[in-house]
Amino acid sequence: MTECQYTNRMEKKLINTHDKFFKSLFSRKKDLREFVSKTISPEIVKNLKLDTLILDKTEYLDKHLRTSYSDLVYNCRYGNSTNVKISLLFEHKSQPELFPHFQLIGYMLSVWGVQIKQKQNLTVVIPIIFYHGKKEWQNKPFEAYFNNIDEELKKYIPSFDYELIDTSTYSDKELVGLFESLELQIGLLVMKNIFNEQEIIRKLSSIFVSLNQVLQTEQGRHFFDTIITYMLNATSIDTNKYLETMRNISEQAEQQFVSTATMLRREGIQEGIQEGMKKGMEKGLEKGLEKVALKLIENGYDNQIIIEITNLSVEKIEQLRKYKTGKGKNN
Repeated sequence: MTECQYTNRMEKKLINTHDKFFKSLFSRKKDLREFVSKTISPEIVKNLKLDTLILDKTEYLDKHLRTSYSDLVYNCRYGNSTNVKISLLFEHKSQPELFPHFQLIGYMLSVWGVQIKQKQNLTVVIPIIFYHGKKEWQNKPFEAYFNNIDEELKKYIPSFDYELIDTSTYSDKELVGLFESLELQIGLLVMKNIFNEQEIIRKLSSIFVSLNQVLQTEQGRHFFDTIITYMLNATSIDTNKYLETMRNISEQAEQQFVSTATMLRREGIQEGIQEGMKKGMEKGLEKGLEKVALKLIENGYDNQIIIEITNLSVEKIEQLRKYKTGKGKNN
């Protein structure tokens, strides 16, 4: 694998990490209702029957028979008529998109295509983009993609808008004050700050100020597992820094964090062993295990855990530690 291929693979993995957490957070219907009611255009919200929200589980296929991975599509009644239905299309972005309308219209056409095929009434689709990246999002109309268009030609260009929820336009205090759901508050604060590791560590205690209350229910504990998984996978922050904050919050928070981190470590171990075995077949099993050990050293694991995973001796692991330290100094 070339360096460029490896970088692309890591970028895709990171994007998937953000996507998974976004879907987890907004698959909670109660939280989604509150989020929609307080973030999109009030004139639309007043007519949405949010108690009728239903997650659309249809897989929409494009002409190449590939699944269009729109993040979430919800169907919802609109106004007083029982015949009018709205599809809310949620698209998650952690990086700016040059041509968001093109992707959105592809999703919308897929929705309508399925409805036509199934002889259903067409629904209006309201595209909603949730953005939490570091760079500024450029929100412009469809026709702005075309330079110096004559007025007579504009009628041939598609024209539609989308709702943009950009976390950078809210302060942390505003996000907390806007929502009653503690899970929604915590989830949005983490997503807003996830790309600034110094900030998220500094703010961690205030972000989790209501954590003990969340941990009182099974649903809350499951949410905590999900958000810890997200933070550990999306940042390079040392696990001990997270652990120290949890320890200061409460014993329950510390225990729950350790349980989640241990589960993730086991999953990572299995992945690391498989990768190590694959390389070991090419260059010798010991070399493959050494690569696994170096990766574990890099991620801050102690000797005992590395021995259990690789079966290497303490002496060999200490040699690898010295090699890693020396390499770091040379760099």
